[in-house]
Amino acid sequence: MSELFLDGSKLMHHLPRVNRWKKGAEIAPIHVEVSPTSGCNQRCNLCYVDYLGHKAGLLDEKILVDMVDDFAEIGVKSVLLAGEGEPTVNQGIIPMIQRAKEKNVDMALNSNAVLFNEKMIEGTLPGLTWCRFTFQASHKELYNRIHQGGKNDFEKAIKNVKAAVEFKRKNNLKVTLGIQQILINENYRDVLACAKLAKNLGVDYYVVKRFSKHPKNDYNVPENIYQESVDLFDEAQKLSDENFKVIVRWKNFTKDCNRTYKKCVGTPFITQVLADGGVYPCSQFFKDPNYIYGNLKDQSFKEIIFGEQAKRVTKRIEEEVDVTKCISYCRHHSTNIFLTKVIEEKLHENFI
Repeated sequence: MSELFLDGSKLMHHLPRVNRWKKGAEIAPIHVEVSPTSGCNQRCNLCYVDYLGHKAGLLDEKILVDMVDDFAEIGVKSVLLAGEGEPTVNQGIIPMIQRAKEKNVDMALNSNAVLFNEKMIEGTLPGLTWCRFTFQASHKELYNRIHQGGKNDFEKAIKNVKAAVEFKRKNNLKVTLGIQQILINENYRDVLACAKLAKNLGVDYYVVKRFSKHPKNDYNVPENIYQESVDLFDEAQKLSDENFKVIVRWKNFTKDCNRTYKKCVGTPFITQVLADGGVYPCSQFFKDPNYIYGNLKDQSFKEIIFGEQAKRVTKRIEEEVDVTKCISYCRHHSTNIFLTKVIEEKLHENFI
């Protein structure tokens, strides 16, 4: 399979929009992350929205589908269903994904796979660009300790991933299937075993990345914990072949989150939608009334993203937010690095 690009900015592939932004023109985000629900069937100890309290809520199916129409109209390129809870709790994602396929909007899904049953597989996989399943451990005992869900969740997730792989192959789908593990205190010696599990399940890749702490959460992981796993990383990468890739996000591990930029300018390119309909610039400001663009229960996505409130919030972030106090390794980090270079004036820039 072709190389998966998981580190760094991809804005070099969207230079026309970057240039419009640089000139001060109004732009739509390239990517939107949607939380179809704030409810989850698990209580993972590393959950990045743990501070929100896991209050159950669902985005209405009509809002989900109408959003796709707006995405297609204004030029949103991709949508990830993830966020606050487990997306497959909300059955409305099935017609949403199907509409996205009709409108040529790329869709992806993050899931713990426990609820990824036959109906969900058949309704979503044909319309997805990729689907990534979260496994924080390779065996039931450790899995249950970290994921903190039902006692049989591990077996259910295994069964559903196998079914998804079989459905993909049977129907010759192009969707990329993967398993992701986040390196934390409990699983840093389970990397190789988890990579082997992923390969045995038949997915296209396994990826391991570092933990990112939200300032409002208590759970934390030492920055250098990856050093205790390097030998396993090396062995895991040897499992790669023409049909399966092991991806260790080395840059993510070995580089500190050094914010070489002084302000966050990347929010116009990535937008977040929560299950209560709130539209926000990033996870740092979820539920913060000072940083909400608007709510889908009151306005359409198009109206919100091009509205005056969104402009005010974007300006406030650029002018007032201290980026050194933001969530580590945020979604906008690599985007900010790229865009800062774009807007900085360089001496002798024509001498390429």
